Amino acid sequence: MIEPKRVLRALAEHWALLEPLCERFDGGTLSLAELRQQLATQQLESTPQDITSLLDVWIRLDILVPVAKSPNRFELNAQIHDFLAYLRREHRLGLCLEIEAYLRHLERLAGHIQDAFEIRDGNDLARQLRLLDMRVRDVLKKLDNDEQALVAVAERAKTSDRQIPLRQRYAEVLATWDEYVEPMIQLVNADGAFEQGVRKVETVLLRLLGEQARLGHLVDDDMLLRTHARILEMQTSAQLTLRHARELLLPLREEARRHNAVTRGAALALSVIRRKGLDAVPQAAMPLFTRPQSTFLGSASQVEAYVYALARFEPKPAQFPKAHKSHKGDAPRAPRTVKEMLERCEDALPLPDLMVWLLDQEPEGATDELLYWFSRLSREKRFARERLERREYTTREHLVSLRSFALTSSREPSPEPTASPAHAS
Repeated sequence: MIEPKRVLRALAEHWALLEPLCERFDGGTLSLAELRQQLATQQLESTPQDITSLLDVWIRLDILVPVAKSPNRFELNAQIHDFLAYLRREHRLGLCLEIEAYLRHLERLAGHIQDAFEIRDGNDLARQLRLLDMRVRDVLKKLDNDEQALVAVAERAKTSDRQIPLRQRYAEVLATWDEYVEPMIQLVNADGAFEQGVRKVETVLLRLLGEQARLGHLVDDDMLLRTHARILEMQTSAQLTLRHARELLLPLREEARRHNAVTRGAALALSVIRRKGLDAVPQAAMPLFTRPQSTFLGSASQVEAYVYALARFEPKPAQFPKAHKSHKGDAPRAPRTVKEMLERCEDALPLPDLMVWLLDQEPEGATDELLYWFSRLSREKRFARERLERREYTTREHLVSLRSFALTSSREPSPEPTASPAHAS
């Protein structure tokens, strides 16, 4: 058995050499000569003997393993490769079927947990709960890895060479959508396998919590609550990963599909034009291309029709709105304020007839305005009023019949002080 410390020490010492090799091994295996050449370009001062001894160390530590049936070709150990990818923050998109397999295992573990509780086996129950918790953490780790891998897919599609056709640039996006996102949508649906599996496991855990409170504790409730919380976290993480995938890849997928439709239509139109000329294209299918210089591209018949209509163009007579007659005379007077009317009425006291006085003050006033001032002044507390007999009053617009008031001041003169008779003392 290889000592882990030696492997970690070798990885730390030779990290500068192993990191570039990871990218080479991503493309496939390497022969012994290719490995020597790669290391020689990185270590210019090393001799062939130094490179040979270094490769021997890596082979003895199982960092490099020979390929089956090809002893002269080598590849990185799968576990070492995954560990280095984790350190380099590389993420490879997995399959949706892996998550589905995890869910099936979670359902089986939930069944084992229920069986262990029914036979009151505390040790087996605790072991199955630990396995369930570890498997849920595996699912969470995979979902996080898949989300980062989806971000990398979108970034590669956006930053690739613009000279490459769009279909080729977005080939990885389209494949990822078909192989991962669409199956994931079906899996995480409300009636999908993911939700059903989570619901089954959650039901078992909640039932176990209730039964333990009734029959006695076989395991700590904290373990059950922690596992249940992790199950809910897994459910939320799956939904967020799917939402993020759709936000990232759906616009790119739609762009590729639109581009394909436009390209196909343009190619068909150009092929018809090459064979039969521009007039062979249906008029409804050929738009009128315009430019800021007001020039356009069209067929011969379109040009003739345009020139014919232009030569016989007659502008329609413009209909302008009629000017309104301006009012002659003085500018309209601003409406009177309550304070002004009260002061004028108070100065005119006593008033034998309030309505007559208002008609004298406002001979051109509207009827509703006169009635407003009549009501306002007759209710003023500073005036004493006396009801008069009903009579008719003629305004500018109407003949009004009402009982007016006679107004006087409500302030009565105070009696003058009289001298008191002197008392003889």
